[in-house]
Amino acid sequence: MNNTIHTVIFDLDGTLSDSSVLTMEACKHALPDYGLPMPAIDAVKRATGHPNPEFYYILFPDHDRDTVYKAGQQVEREEKHAVSSLGGKLLFPGCRELLERLKEKGIRLCIASLGDEEHVLTVLNSTGIIGFFETILYGRPDKAEMLRELIGGSDKSGCVMVGDMKKDYEAARANGIVSVGACYGYCKEDSSEFDFYIYSPLELLDILKI
Repeated sequence: MNNTIHTVIFDLDGTLSDSSVLTMEACKHALPDYGLPMPAIDAVKRATGHPNPEFYYILFPDHDRDTVYKAGQQVEREEKHAVSSLGGKLLFPGCRELLERLKEKGIRLCIASLGDEEHVLTVLNSTGIIGFFETILYGRPDKAEMLRELIGGSDKSGCVMVGDMKKDYEAARANGIVSVGACYGYCKEDSSEFDFYIYSPLELLDILKI
């Protein structure tokens, strides 16, 4: 990749923050009240990316759907409390150093997340990384539109999208920018179509050649 990169846009959950850690912590407090077993963390990671309540139906396919739905709502309430207590533990190892290195190089950093305002801002504040980002967009149904706004009139060849899901590389492709899949998160190289893949956050520096 050329050395004129000026903007890196990050997805949040599954790219910078490990949402499975948050879900597991919340499940410990919520599920016993509904008689549901703790899911395996690998099952949580596989279900990540599916909207609620489908996410919970995937985790508990053999249980009463009404019970699962109510339990899922309680898990989400517990997550709001767990975010603050987990703090920096939510970040994938190396993410903070990556953001520091990019910022030192004068790279403009942005967030494009489909999560709602409360979740996104709570995670960014609790992990202590909110100050790295110039622009933070969240809570919209169309990620391609979000990227379009973040790119604005700047040179597209200098913009990169880092994410872990299909919606991330599709949004990048729709805007004509490079996409990077975070395989240390939930991205699977053999079942996705990112332009590049990284297996640790700091590998992004090699790809960007900075």
